[in-house]
Amino acid sequence: MKMQRRVRPTVRTQWLALGGALVVLAGVLVTWALSTAAGRVQVVRLARPVQAGHTLTVDDLALTDVAFDAPVAGLVPARALHELVGRVAAIDLPTGALLQKGTWRATPVLATDERSVGATLKVGRMPSELAVGDAALAAPMQPGDATPPAPVRVLTLDHLKDGSTSVTLAVPTGSALAVAQLAATDQLVLIGQGMGGGS
Repeated sequence: MKMQRRVRPTVRTQWLALGGALVVLAGVLVTWALSTAAGRVQVVRLARPVQAGHTLTVDDLALTDVAFDAPVAGLVPARALHELVGRVAAIDLPTGALLQKGTWRATPVLATDERSVGATLKVGRMPSELAVGDAALAAPMQPGDATPPAPVRVLTLDHLKDGSTSVTLAVPTGSALAVAQLAATDQLVLIGQGMGGGS
């Protein structure tokens, strides 16, 4: 009896190997396409919930990656995180919310019993670490001046090229005129009292 020789399925094995290689190649191509079509950028998000009117601190903010396939508009890039410190939440924001234009204000809103007073202070008239949102005491520079110190909040702060500092202060209504007069006559000094950071 003549025995039939068994043919090994070499052709099928070759096709299976080729198919597997094509699957791997397809996966690589898809990954490459996704990575080129959607880049990633770091933006600022909320690390914890804040309420409208809260003065943002470094501890309130964190970074997160977002994917994009077009220029990202309106979101705050990672490099600008510290520029948000001292800004005020315009709305209630939950943990993880992405910071974008319209969700914060440049300065805190005045309370009903406060007025804003502007001043330009020379070097040495205020603590160098004083920042937007901080509380301070506005006092007369001259020791014999009977004007009582007034509690104030720093609304804006801008360091000028000549070394002086331009500030806007939230001052209790009853003390606003006296503080404004000290500012106008270059007799105002600020004494730091720590972070304001109100909610």
